[in-house]
Amino acid sequence: MLGRSLPLLVGVATVLVGAAFSWVPSLWWDEAATISAANRPLDGFVALHAQRDAVHALHNLLLHGWFSLVGIDEFTARIPGAVALGVGAAAVTATGRILAGPRVAVAAGVLFALTPRVTWAATEARSYAFAIAGAAVLSWLVAAAITSGHARWWVLYAPMVTLATVTFVYTATLVVAHAVTVLAVRRDRLRFLVSAAVGSVAAAPFVFLVWSQKKQVSWIPPLDGTVVRTVLLDQWFPQAPWAAAMCAVIVVVGSVCVVASGVGARERILPWLAVPGVVVPMALLLAVSVVSENIYLDRYVAFTVPSMALSAGWMLARITARGWVVAVGLAAVAVAVAPAYVAQRQPFGKPGGSDYTAVADRLLEVSRPGDCLAFEPTVSWQPTSPRSVADARPDLAERLDDVGLGRSAAERDNLWSSDAPPDVLAERAADRCDVVWVVADRDRDTAWRLWHPNNVWWRFEPYRFAGTDTYRALTGVGFVVVDAEPVHHLQIVRLERAGPGEDAVERTGVPTG
Repeated sequence: MLGRSLPLLVGVATVLVGAAFSWVPSLWWDEAATISAANRPLDGFVALHAQRDAVHALHNLLLHGWFSLVGIDEFTARIPGAVALGVGAAAVTATGRILAGPRVAVAAGVLFALTPRVTWAATEARSYAFAIAGAAVLSWLVAAAITSGHARWWVLYAPMVTLATVTFVYTATLVVAHAVTVLAVRRDRLRFLVSAAVGSVAAAPFVFLVWSQKKQVSWIPPLDGTVVRTVLLDQWFPQAPWAAAMCAVIVVVGSVCVVASGVGARERILPWLAVPGVVVPMALLLAVSVVSENIYLDRYVAFTVPSMALSAGWMLARITARGWVVAVGLAAVAVAVAPAYVAQRQPFGKPGGSDYTAVADRLLEVSRPGDCLAFEPTVSWQPTSPRSVADARPDLAERLDDVGLGRSAAERDNLWSSDAPPDVLAERAADRCDVVWVVADRDRDTAWRLWHPNNVWWRFEPYRFAGTDTYRALTGVGFVVVDAEPVHHLQIVRLERAGPGEDAVERTGVPTG
């Protein structure tokens, strides 16, 4: 009875670990894209994804319905991913139990839950958590089909191939890995071929649509020497090098033990399922990136975590037959990943130290209903203006009069809204505002740069809000800066309509020129 309940127990624990403090980190650029896409009428939703971001369309559609029920904030945007990871943990645990027994099941399931890429995905309102879950379920179906000999598992495998591919297109490479598995174990080859073909054909139109939008990943830098670190560390263990080293030792020592003691016929299936599940997707994506444009990023192969956890969990359980030693090994891994877990759940823990949430929360705290809002159109370190803060937090528009809005993202069939030109902003402000809050890049006198996990440098150039067209336009129609509050990378500037005799000098006494 306990053995059968293990997947449920590990799955629930994974949800709790993933969801804990997931609301603390600020939303960031990618999550703003998710919310912008999901938070629009269905006709606009379809028009958007027909042109861009189709790779995340199914996830965004799920969130579209979810947001209509619960509203939008950091927690509601991320909790579906934590639940999906619970499903993935249950599937990994079930696969381990089918192939090698409860001890391997627990070790693999717990390692899955602890892996920094998994705990990261639980704080990321994107489709990666669902891709991980889909990959885990696919491997579980293969294990169940091969060991039971029942055709019903292959019947389920076909629609799961389609669903996993539509959830995240790179997951389709796992079907090639499963072909290696079936060929190696010499079972159910015809059934697999038919099931995989049906699922793949059903997903083909989606794959072609995503391929037509491949320019979306044209920004990814070419492969370079950092790919070694990415493969060995960042794709599974971001910010946790000691955990990566421990798992590597576990795999090496466990492999020696397996060779020395041998394995049974059923257990022999496990490495043929897990190892190709790790190697084949990476090899295919890296091969394409070498001969063509780079399509490989650490988070893009997050769906290989289930296979990695299954391999490492099996090796850990094979090192010793004593359960308490396995528990000690899992505890050691937990200690090693703890710093990464804590770092992921800091307010500025997102890539590059995003401060979208802090900016939005502060605006809601200090503003009054009906105050006006605008965004400085450009920053040096981001491809669009800070207006993506408003795309990520639509509650700002419910409180403030967005006089700086050009066209909404839905009107543009785009992920991002646009800013009105400074003269239009100033005209609106003169007619409608006593107070204008402007979100802008933070003032800085010297340039600096920050290494971003996307393998690019963010460059923070010297900047002064007082040197912008936005500032000149607003002061030209009678507004003065009364306060400028730095947040992290951004700042919030308060301007008020000037009184008699006031000019473009801050009331705090600090010159603006």
